Amino acid sequence: MTRLSTTARTRLIILGGISAASAFVLWLLERRPGGHDGDYTPPLPQYKRGMRERDYVRLIPEDELVRVKGLLRRVYNLRSWFNDTESISRAWVNVLAAAQKPEGGGWKLDFDIDQVTPSQLSALCAAVELYFLGGLLAQQIRKSRRPALKVLPGEDPRDPYSWLSGLHDDNTIYINANRWRETISDENPMNFEGALCTSKLEALAHALGHELVHAVVLNCFPDIDAASVAYLPDDKHGPIFMLLNKKLFGHVGHASQRLFNIA
Repeated sequence: MTRLSTTARTRLIILGGISAASAFVLWLLERRPGGHDGDYTPPLPQYKRGMRERDYVRLIPEDELVRVKGLLRRVYNLRSWFNDTESISRAWVNVLAAAQKPEGGGWKLDFDIDQVTPSQLSALCAAVELYFLGGLLAQQIRKSRRPALKVLPGEDPRDPYSWLSGLHDDNTIYINANRWRETISDENPMNFEGALCTSKLEALAHALGHELVHAVVLNCFPDIDAASVAYLPDDKHGPIFMLLNKKLFGHVGHASQRLFNIA
């Protein structure tokens, strides 16, 4: 009789332990988002400036990433080269050489911003677009019957302190003249998004490349420009911008920096 009671008590203890463990598991399920439905997925980390490519690419929704990669393939096919460092460096050299020719605007490396004309700015922007985007952006703008890209000298009241103002919805970019009176030279270079610029013309070409990334998104993916959680962070410099800026123009980040703080 005593042995039988001990066995019964042992079974009760085991069953009690199982019940307690089951209750604890159910309590955990109740506390997590999604409850019992099994639809819970851990939240993705928030985008932060300085993230590595492998980390920020994970934050781009799959359908948007597919579209962006498709656009990159089209650009690479049009320009007949990929995004390797050597090809990108050569393309920037070609842009500067084209810009200094009469048909490219007759630019000087150390130009006087007060003497720059809209036609020169348009020619430089067109050269950057052609060498790096293969004409795809220009084609898309014409196809969509959107306003043509314009680069205008002067000062944009919306952003008078940047080298360029952000792209406007009508495809207009303003050159903020007060910034382009500064000196950029071999002795006073600038790091523009990872590119070492030793002339104002070189810095301006890279700045236009930055704005052309915004123009690509605005004109090719207007829905992404308006609402994508992977484009809007950091004033529209989120993961999608970072990926395109790197893969199209070789830019790292989206900031310019004086190397020696010389006025």
